[in-house]
Amino acid sequence: MPRIQKIALVVDDSKMQCKLLSVLLKEEDYQVIIANDGASGVQMYIEHQPDLVLMDINMPIMDGFEATRRIKKLSGEGTLAPLIFITSMDSEQAFIDSVDAGGDSILVRPFTPKVFKAKIKAMQRISDLVDQVKGLQLEQQNDAELAEKMMSGVIEARNFALDKIGTIKKAATIFSGDIQLTALCPNGDIHVLLGDFTGHGLRASIGAIPVTDTFRAMTKKGFSILDIVAQLNRQMFTLLPGDLFFAACFACISEHEKSAYIFNAGLPDGYLFDVQGTIKQQFVSTHPPLGILPQLLADAQVEVVQVKPNDRLVFITDGIVEARNPAGDLFDFPRFEQAAIAGIIQKDLVNNVLRSLDDFCENCEQEDDISLVDVPCSGWQQIKVSNKVKIPEGFTEEDNYFTLAENSLPTWSYHLHLTGGLLKKVNPIPLVMNQINDLEGAGEHWQSLYTILTELFINALDHGVLGLNSSLKNSAEGFSQYFKERANRLDLLANEDHKVSEDFVGIALKYFPLPHGGKMVINIKDSGQGFDILDIFKDNSIAMNDGLKLSGRGVELVNQLCDTLDYQEQGTLVTASYIWHD
Repeated sequence: MPRIQKIALVVDDSKMQCKLLSVLLKEEDYQVIIANDGASGVQMYIEHQPDLVLMDINMPIMDGFEATRRIKKLSGEGTLAPLIFITSMDSEQAFIDSVDAGGDSILVRPFTPKVFKAKIKAMQRISDLVDQVKGLQLEQQNDAELAEKMMSGVIEARNFALDKIGTIKKAATIFSGDIQLTALCPNGDIHVLLGDFTGHGLRASIGAIPVTDTFRAMTKKGFSILDIVAQLNRQMFTLLPGDLFFAACFACISEHEKSAYIFNAGLPDGYLFDVQGTIKQQFVSTHPPLGILPQLLADAQVEVVQVKPNDRLVFITDGIVEARNPAGDLFDFPRFEQAAIAGIIQKDLVNNVLRSLDDFCENCEQEDDISLVDVPCSGWQQIKVSNKVKIPEGFTEEDNYFTLAENSLPTWSYHLHLTGGLLKKVNPIPLVMNQINDLEGAGEHWQSLYTILTELFINALDHGVLGLNSSLKNSAEGFSQYFKERANRLDLLANEDHKVSEDFVGIALKYFPLPHGGKMVINIKDSGQGFDILDIFKDNSIAMNDGLKLSGRGVELVNQLCDTLDYQEQGTLVTASYIWHD
């Protein structure tokens, strides 16, 4: 490629000096442009963007110091067009004033051509080095932008229900330390995570991919929010350096239970809004950010709330409430709440919060990553009741775990017996579903099976072993009381020796292949006192039809999903058969 000729700007009111300097510069292969006063020099700089400026000090209209200050301001941050003062003022003050004005060097007349050329070459080497650094920085920025785009594709582009969840994500640098995740549970619930790693930029985003992989994998397998939080905490404690941690807010929204489970570890308050924008509840942080402690605090619990179909959960990072305006004021919680409420009323929460932030900050430099998630509490993928298939010969209408026809043998069976403290420590459903997937492969029909197993196991544990009364959940206050009492009774179980405990839940499965599908027979037995199942179903049916009860939905859903559902031994034994077709 032909060499691009560099441009030098000479600003001097002496035509003789301009001619002399031009000759010397041309010998160094510069194209020379000339201005005879400071104001003309500034204009010439704007028009030609020279690679080198030689500036006299004493000139008419505008002196060299003022012209230099304006040129340096026009150059912009990171740009270096070396500017050398050429002067006869050989004094300490002249040197100080030259540096203060933005000059890069000073050359005092008289000087020899050799000294002049040596000075030009030295300054140009510095300029060339800056250009090289800028080129490397541009290359690194392009690489970083590509890496960030790929990370976003791996992380948030695979989120569930992107069209239903409102988000704000504005990074303070190319890489964001904030992360927003949503994933669908096997039973149709949705898991949500909003997280904020310490600081911002590339270093703050190093944990994003392992967090994403763990969150999605555990959600897919059916683990609870608290199980996922505990695993992420262990992971972050091992992975992150000592000065880096992960503040995060988690939610599980169960549409069929009309409830939400919240865990806030170090983020600003989360919000539950109704359709009119009223703040129904706020979720304060109840745990330190993840990665600080090796294990979750012993009393760590999710917060459980009732939700209505038109309610919405909103989580934010501190970059929103700590955003500043030119006066240094914080955006803070009242302004955020006002913007969010107005946005809900206008049915455009995300854009209204963004507009309010932009108006308040007035183009101030963003100091931290800004993130928000706005999650409606309904409208997710519904659990589908499987189409029943005709039961083939060899099965009877009374088929259950004990009365299978003699000529019909299961392909495989599975048994799990949990006692005492293991009932608090172990969530068996993901373990069971993992075994089923390993044996039979993935399939949409397992979503319904997961729901059946989950509801039957929870009923056996809560109402059988723990002896909880579901009628507590018929009011907002009772709903919260129910889960507090559940946690207390599980703690008592955890203090028992599971080897000698009389408290247990047993799970047994038998799988029967069908010509175009399959049948799973589920048997769950608990150590509880039992109940009058006819009265329970009668009360549930009447109350659900009248819209009076918030409890009982799980049993009703299982009854719809199963081909048969049979309670025995005063309700301490339940046998369900689930049939599906391919």
